[in-house]
Amino acid sequence: MLPINYRDYVELIYRRRRTALIAGLTVFGVVAVGTLLWPPVYSSNCQVLVQDNRAQLLVSPDLQVNAPQNSGSVSNPVSEQDLNSERELITSLYLVRLALQDLPVPPAYAHRSGMAVAAVKSALLLPLHGYQTLHDIPNLTPRDAWAMDIVRNLDASVIKRSNIIDVEFHSHDRRWTKDFLDRLMSRYLEFHASLSHDPQAEKFYEQQTQLLKDRLDQSEAKLRDYQLKTGISNLDEQKRVLIGRISDLQNTAAKTDAEISGNQQQASAFQSQLSSTPERIQKETHQVQDLALQQLKPQVMQLRAEKAELLTRYQPGSERIKEIDAKLAAEEAILDKENHLEVNEQLTDVNPVWITEQTDLKQASAAAASGKASRDELNVEIGAANQQLAALVNNGVEFQRLQRQATSDSDAYQVYVRKTEEARASEALNSNKLLNVSVAQPPIDPVVPSFPSVPFNLLVGLVLATLFGAGAAYWAEEVDPKIYSSGVVSELTGLPIVAVLSDRV
Repeated sequence: MLPINYRDYVELIYRRRRTALIAGLTVFGVVAVGTLLWPPVYSSNCQVLVQDNRAQLLVSPDLQVNAPQNSGSVSNPVSEQDLNSERELITSLYLVRLALQDLPVPPAYAHRSGMAVAAVKSALLLPLHGYQTLHDIPNLTPRDAWAMDIVRNLDASVIKRSNIIDVEFHSHDRRWTKDFLDRLMSRYLEFHASLSHDPQAEKFYEQQTQLLKDRLDQSEAKLRDYQLKTGISNLDEQKRVLIGRISDLQNTAAKTDAEISGNQQQASAFQSQLSSTPERIQKETHQVQDLALQQLKPQVMQLRAEKAELLTRYQPGSERIKEIDAKLAAEEAILDKENHLEVNEQLTDVNPVWITEQTDLKQASAAAASGKASRDELNVEIGAANQQLAALVNNGVEFQRLQRQATSDSDAYQVYVRKTEEARASEALNSNKLLNVSVAQPPIDPVVPSFPSVPFNLLVGLVLATLFGAGAAYWAEEVDPKIYSSGVVSELTGLPIVAVLSDRV
């Protein structure tokens, strides 16, 4: 019967102490013997630092568009994907095989055990061999089995909030634990160097750089020849200057038109004023004797004197006297016909107002003519400037195409120059084993085994022995039909317990 309180449990353990002791000692002995017989497992670890700069020296600072000035290296944050990739690479079967490729396979994997042991192994592995045969699964080679066992004992984990990967390897051989991690890290660094090692990359980039340089030279030559042919150096600036010049010429032409119109209006006004202004004005008037009459009178007097002298020698009817009389009569007739002895003489002078108006008219007409000539010259210059602008716009289309081609070829050339430098730098870094990963902490030589822990196992064995002993005592009490507890008697009969007599009584 089962106990109903803690005193009953104490009595139960005391009563079944032999059973509990045997069960507890058995469990403790199994744990202790297993702990002592279990081969020690040693653990060695190392730490790998992952960076993203790979000591990228800026050998060509002018090619680094976004690089800060006077900077020796570029450092970028390492992503979680990079760390996980490195972790998977370290624990990969391929890398483990590289670390084991030049080592002999241990005898445990070479199937060199005795006949009895081989028979037992064959019997135990018979189902597995049958399954492999049924599904045509190839058998593992001893080296593959060895590598897979090592992979199962190899672990890598990323330390939180860091760029460090902790690599740990477990083995029963203390020396082999460290040696394997040394070999693994060496192959890991070599493999990393081989990933970015491409001897043909630099040669390829150099060839492409030369091709792009030739193409760039051709594009620049075409652009230069077209500039010499059309006179285009800076298309936008030339357009701006030419448009500004046309605008200035048009403004000047508008001002000239206004001046011409003003001069023409002034000339019309001066012409109107000039037509109503006399050219000459009267200065003074006086009377003078006629010069012809003054000369004719002495001749008449001389003829009369000559006639009187001839009358002394000739007859009045002589031919000589008649000739003088005829002359004298003619001259006297002229004197009688004129019938005056004086004439009026008037003096005039040029009108100064007319001269001023004439001068202003000539000046206004000259200014209008000069303005028209200037306007014609401006029209010629505006037309020439418009033709230049039209030619510049038309030629600018081809110029911009050649300029874009040269810029595109220059960009492509710069990219491949940068790639060539990167390939050269990468090859130099690989040669000097400057990688983006490094062994921050080399593998340590384990001093004490990591498993099993004898004190811990014995303590666990003691706890298990106590639990199993109590369980064995409880089980023995349950299967025994006898009644040993007064509480059980009271529970079965329903009567109160008056007294309990000990075995001594």
